[in-house]
Amino acid sequence: MTLLEFLRSLIATTGNVARLTELRTPVASVIFDRVFTNRISRATDEISLAEITRVTKGRPVISRGGHAIPLDPKNASATRIEPLSIRLSDFLTGAQLNSLRHLYGNGGENAEALVTAEIDRIVLDLMRTTELTRNALCAQALKGKIDYMMDSNGMTERYVIDFGTTQSLSLSTLLDDESATLVSLMNTLRKMKKKITDAGYAGTPVVLAGPNAWSTIANLIMATRLEGRMGATINNAEISFMGYSICLVDETYNDKNSSGADIVKDAIDTNSLCMVIPALAELDYCAIDDVQGNLQATPFFSKPVQIEDPSGIKIISESKPMPLVAPASICWATVTASEGERTNLTINNNVTVNTADQTEGRSLDADGDGE
Repeated sequence: MTLLEFLRSLIATTGNVARLTELRTPVASVIFDRVFTNRISRATDEISLAEITRVTKGRPVISRGGHAIPLDPKNASATRIEPLSIRLSDFLTGAQLNSLRHLYGNGGENAEALVTAEIDRIVLDLMRTTELTRNALCAQALKGKIDYMMDSNGMTERYVIDFGTTQSLSLSTLLDDESATLVSLMNTLRKMKKKITDAGYAGTPVVLAGPNAWSTIANLIMATRLEGRMGATINNAEISFMGYSICLVDETYNDKNSSGADIVKDAIDTNSLCMVIPALAELDYCAIDDVQGNLQATPFFSKPVQIEDPSGIKIISESKPMPLVAPASICWATVTASEGERTNLTINNNVTVNTADQTEGRSLDADGDGE
């Protein structure tokens, strides 16, 4: 087997993708791991509006390059949208192939292992970038709208899918206010869940917290005396409180602004909480548009393509993920304007005490004993 034959057999096989999937260290993503746990492979490259409506209970609008195309709900079963592919590539020059040829030699077992290690590095880089892009789409979907950079024949346009408006809760007193207590947090979470249940959705929610929101809640817990913490616990990047799991999300993703300049965005707004029911979210992998990939639905596919000018081999990867959400099953709330640092919590209550027909007020600390 020649070097080029070995490269083709190595890169463009489902077995190799499965091997690399086991070998790689996945890109850490709280949103992907905790919210989009329902992952479905679709045999087609499109999704009908009726199926999206089934998942999202809403009618999305998809646009390419910013020109919105409204989808007619009367023709939902016939109206279909095609998620855009994450299509990436890397290039092996003729000089690099010559170096690999020297490593490969006559194709012994050790030589194959050396070449495989070099090719694995390239494919794993493509796989990692694919995962980062998928995670960015998932993060944007939680806001009810995907609006991501898209390359169209060398021009940067926008890939937009609008699922609808998510729920929101406005707090009269933020959780970093000196008067805020764990009861304030409890009421905030209860009101967020009520907005979701009032919209007709049920299930166990997960609460995603931006960095400032999470530190504010953590500080609020630590500033409260142990006997007054209502069972709240902090374990690494997760807070358990009153049956809710509050997860720290300090992830970011890359995008471009209106001028085409690179920017970095927070996956979850730093001052916000996002409550979502994972059972109502879905990540679909649609069939890729590649004959060598057998037009199959797969989270990732790669293949080698020989290029004449400049001479070399281009390694192309493709994936077609589509996150689906029910926007009314998601609730956002801005809960802080700072990192929430504070000293030990003191609660001021007015307590009536009858002493010789005289009413006296006193200040109570967090456990209410005045000591």
